[in-house]
Amino acid sequence: MTKSRRLTQRDVARTIGVSDMTVSRVLTGRGTVSKRTRDRVLQAVRELGYLPNRMAGSLAASRSNQVGVVLPSLTVGIFPEVASGIAFELEKAGYNPVIGVTDYDVLREESLVESMLSWNAAGIIINDFVHTERTAQLLRSVHVPTVEIMQVSGHPIHLCVGFNHAAAARCLADHLIAKGYRHFGFLGWHGTAFAASSRFGAIRDHLSEHGLSLAAPELFSSPPGVLEGKAGLSRLIAEASEIEAVIFGNDLMAVGGLLYCEEQGIAVPDQLAIAGFGGLTIGQAMKRPLTTISFPRYDVGRRAARTILNAMVGQDVTKISDLGFKLIEGSTS
Repeated sequence: MTKSRRLTQRDVARTIGVSDMTVSRVLTGRGTVSKRTRDRVLQAVRELGYLPNRMAGSLAASRSNQVGVVLPSLTVGIFPEVASGIAFELEKAGYNPVIGVTDYDVLREESLVESMLSWNAAGIIINDFVHTERTAQLLRSVHVPTVEIMQVSGHPIHLCVGFNHAAAARCLADHLIAKGYRHFGFLGWHGTAFAASSRFGAIRDHLSEHGLSLAAPELFSSPPGVLEGKAGLSRLIAEASEIEAVIFGNDLMAVGGLLYCEEQGIAVPDQLAIAGFGGLTIGQAMKRPLTTISFPRYDVGRRAARTILNAMVGQDVTKISDLGFKLIEGSTS
């Protein structure tokens, strides 16, 4: 599997019929260039996905030993384990992970990707399939391998490693339906295109196909945690007192829901069933172990790193690596 060579200033110059020096003047801000020519050069740079090589003149001919790792968070429970798996495999092979955190901001992600590529990163590991058009264009045009992680249901730019979030969500819903629950609530961050929303969409549609009700207020503008889980469940019960089971978008929220139930004297699961998503240790350490979906977070990181390393040396690699998931039938449902 190969990718195209890195674009050069000469490619930009030939595309619009100007000299290499003219392109250099525009990009460095040195020398005089007409506004019309400058605008043409910058438009070509954007359309071609050209990135200046900041290593030029020193180590440009050498492959960097740095791999860019772009993650949405290092505080949300799943990503520290993913990052650890990536670092373990890369460092064994003599590569350094350079980690950037986006806080789920696709414009910040774009800036990080551009910076990492301009410093001649040997590869890019990046979360999910949700990127700006500019980010996707950059990753398609450069000569280094890219691995998108966590999601496998879609069309990766290059390679991907993760699991099917929609299938996992349907599995969790089926478990609760089989338990006899008919009135459901959902609490999570589902107003975006990220994987969390695909889980919510799958649950909503699956319950609808079975003729079951779902109360799912949009309460959160970022990935919520324990405190948001407590506050969210309080509000959900006030708005939809008929609910029998609540699915939380992640295990941290679900733990918050369990704590709220304990404080309010709500018997789990007799009065209200609780389910999470992620398989975090904290959920299994509760007095009643949490019903949830587990997936191999550390192994996702390791597989992503091994995929990058193999692709860099020209080995055949699997385009889509689905590492699967597992239902944990805790005692909260």
